[in-house]
Amino acid sequence: MTISITNRPAPSWLRELAHGRAEYEELLGWPVSVQVGNRVLIVAIGHTVEAVTMPATLGARVRAEMGIAMLSGPVVTDPDGVRWTFLTKPLDRLRPNTTADLSHLRVDVAPYGSHVVIPTDPGVSAGKVWRWVEPPAPGKALPPAYAVIAVTRRLAELNHLLVA
Repeated sequence: MTISITNRPAPSWLRELAHGRAEYEELLGWPVSVQVGNRVLIVAIGHTVEAVTMPATLGARVRAEMGIAMLSGPVVTDPDGVRWTFLTKPLDRLRPNTTADLSHLRVDVAPYGSHVVIPTDPGVSAGKVWRWVEPPAPGKALPPAYAVIAVTRRLAELNHLLVA
C-alpha cells in the first residue's frame, strides 16, 4: 500500500487569518490566535488586553465621552452591530458590587483567560463581519478598563436621574 501526500496551498481565508494575526501581533503586541473552526481571530484576555462589552447604544455614548477625555481606544462591534466591545488595559480586580451594577446595564467584563473576536483585517470598518468602530493604533496605549467602567456607570446614573 502506497500513501501519496499531496501538498495543497492553504485556502485564501486561512491565509487572510494568518496574515491578520501576524499584523496584530507585530503592530500591537496583542496575543492573537486563529480560531480555524469559526474562521475568526481572537485576542486572549489577560496580561495585555481586557474587554468591556455593552449594548451599542450605550457604547456610542461611552465612546463619545472617552474621546472627550482623550482616552479613546479600540472598539469592535459584532456582525449585527448590536454589541460593542472596548479593548482596554487589564484590570487588577473588580469589586463584586460593580459587577452587579454592570450586569443590570447588560455590560460584561470579560473574565481572565477568555477570548474576544476581533476583525480579521485591522483596517476593516464596514460590512456584515466583526469590524472596528474605533480601530487600534500602533504605539497608542489602551485606555484603562476602570475609565470605561466609570464612564459607563456615570452615564447610566445620569440617564437614571433624567428618567426619574
